Amino acid sequence: MKNLNQLEKNVKDIDAQLEDKDTVRELALKSSRAIRRLSRKMIKEIHQDHDPQETFNEAIQEVSKLKSIIEGYPELFHSGFLRNGFQELAEAHILWALTGDKEPMSAEELGISPSSYLLGLADVVGELRRDSLEKLNEGNIQRAEELLEAMDRIKDMLMELDYPKAIIPIKNKQDMARALVEKTRGDIAVSSHREKLREDIAELTRKL
Repeated sequence: MKNLNQLEKNVKDIDAQLEDKDTVRELALKSSRAIRRLSRKMIKEIHQDHDPQETFNEAIQEVSKLKSIIEGYPELFHSGFLRNGFQELAEAHILWALTGDKEPMSAEELGISPSSYLLGLADVVGELRRDSLEKLNEGNIQRAEELLEAMDRIKDMLMELDYPKAIIPIKNKQDMARALVEKTRGDIAVSSHREKLREDIAELTRKL
């Protein structure tokens, strides 16, 4: 069977292509880890009231590098193993935009996939709750309420999304966002009641 020689060549060609794709995948995975690390650094800087601009610039450069790595394999861009890095960048950027009164960039402007952007947006709710609780501990109920309003608006945006898991795995994040909003609303109500009670006691003490 002479045609087996051609078949063997076909298999070897495919093997070489897969080997190259696997190498690209490993490089892309390393780049994605770098994006996650920089995004987490951004979030830490935001919570510490430091300017994350430099870290953000590094992250954007890494995204550009990653996209150049997978240029010959565009299907990898939407693969699950890259989603985490893109997702955390979206989370960090949106948090920075909201807390710093900046205009949030789009998924396209960040260079990430749309699904990663939405999943990152969902995670912002937890970071805003963290800030809200810190403000409550400081006695700044007004700021905590502003952060709750942002959480509630994001939750409403997320609840508008109704797609199967194969399109975007966001159902669990929708449920989590709803729960965090209600929990934070309760925390603020308790703090407001406690503050009102403290003021009433102080006023009563002054009258005695």
